[in-house]
Order: sequence, then C-alpha cells, then structure tokens
Amino acid sequence: MAAPHIKEGTALPELRAIGVLESCFREKFGTPRQPHLVPSSLAKLRIYPQYSPLHSLAGLSRFSHVWLISCFHLNTNKTFHPKIHPPRLKGGKIGVFASRSPHRPNPLGLSLAKLVRIEGDTLYLSGIDLIDGTPILDVKPYLPFSDAAAGSTSGWVPDNAFPELAVDFSARARKDLDAADPAGEQGLKALIADILRHDPRNMRDATQMRDGAELEFFLSDREVHFSVTGNKATVTRVETAGKFEKKPRREKPPKNQLLPGSPSTRLSVKAK
Repeated sequence: MAAPHIKEGTALPELRAIGVLESCFREKFGTPRQPHLVPSSLAKLRIYPQYSPLHSLAGLSRFSHVWLISCFHLNTNKTFHPKIHPPRLKGGKIGVFASRSPHRPNPLGLSLAKLVRIEGDTLYLSGIDLIDGTPILDVKPYLPFSDAAAGSTSGWVPDNAFPELAVDFSARARKDLDAADPAGEQGLKALIADILRHDPRNMRDATQMRDGAELEFFLSDREVHFSVTGNKATVTRVETAGKFEKKPRREKPPKNQLLPGSPSTRLSVKAK
C-alpha cells in the first residue's frame, strides 16, 4: 500500500538544534559565500548532552569531511520571493531553487566542512562558511563514492565570475598582526588574506563605491579594516574588537564615498 501523501500546508515535525556552532565569523559581512573558499577558517561544534555525544559521534572521526545542516537564524525576510539576485550573476535573477541563497521557504543551509578532529562532545572544523551562533540541525559524514558526482556541471555559475583580488597589508596592519599573533601560530594574516582574496563585497558595493572607501568586518576578537582600489585589497589596520556589538553598518554612507549617480549602499564607510 502506498504511503499517504502529505497535504499542502501540513505542519511537519519540529526541528531541534543538536548544537550551536562557534565560528570565527561574527557577522554576515566577511563570511565566505561558500564552504572551502577560505580553508583556514575555523569553527567548533559541541553536541548537546541530551544527544549522548560520546555514543552518537562514535565512528565519525574516521571521516575527513562532514555535511552540516543548519538554520539561517539571522534571516529576517519573511516574504517568499521565487527569484533572487545571486552575486555571481552581477545583478541578474535566478530561481531560488537554482541557488544557495539563505532566503528560502525553509531557512535550511547545507555546508561541507573538513573534520579536523573530535574531542569528547566537540567537533573541530575548518573551511566553514557559517556565522558564529548558527544552530546546527544535523551532522552527516561525507561519502566520496556517492556525494561526488562524476561529470557534474556548475550550471549558470561561471568559474571566473569573481576574479580574485590581490591582497596587501599596510605597515600599520602588519604591526597590529605582529602584536596580535607574534609567532604566527593563529594564522591570522593568512585567514584575512583568504577572506579578502575572494572579495567579500556584494556586487552593488563593488560597483557603486569609490576606490579607497574603508570597510571593516569582525573576525573572532578582531576588527579588520580594509579598502579596495581596482583589483587590490589593502588591510589598513587590525584592532581588538572586544565585546561584539552590532554596529550601524547599514546607515547611509557619506556621498563623497559613492560614485556619482549611485544610490546609497548598505555598508557604512569611513573617509580615509
């Protein structure tokens, strides 16, 4: 006998987080658009005690990578839009189900992460693309024989949609990094370079803001300031962020930082 179909609008079983991710990324801006764009990015996931982590994680350490099923908990857009503007289309539209946009009927994310190690109830991960505090709904092992599809294509996503930026560090930024990570053990400089190499700006900011406008993003306990001129990003300084407080980053920027005729962008800017 065939299983009964679920009727349209039927409520499904409630989803529960199995843990909350502790990530080096503290806000959307600066977080990679896809996993493994920044291999040096780190996170850890502690499995809640009620899920018996010492038993439920048994055998997982033998895998190199895991799938993380997450909830886009910061998505405040409650209106469904069937088409979205992905950055790689440079202003064009595509169907939401042909994209990885967080603005979906159900706010579910899927990320592939490298499993560095497991210690007790905690997974240590790298190559992540998720913000600190993201609820994780499930963890599944990556299986190369079934998850890697031979002959797969990337559809509308061209390989050269986002040419990489060259990255440089000012004398002030190098001094700041030497003070923050004198032995280089934290890999902070390489992590910042990896993030900026993939240009964290959205298409509107990249095309409407003047060269040299200063932006910033939070990375763990640091606030990274940078500017972009042409195809080169320059880190101007790296400051201790202290307690994270969301800044008014979406205020209207000064007109002298916008190209003539451009509408205001979402990121605040500071004059050099």
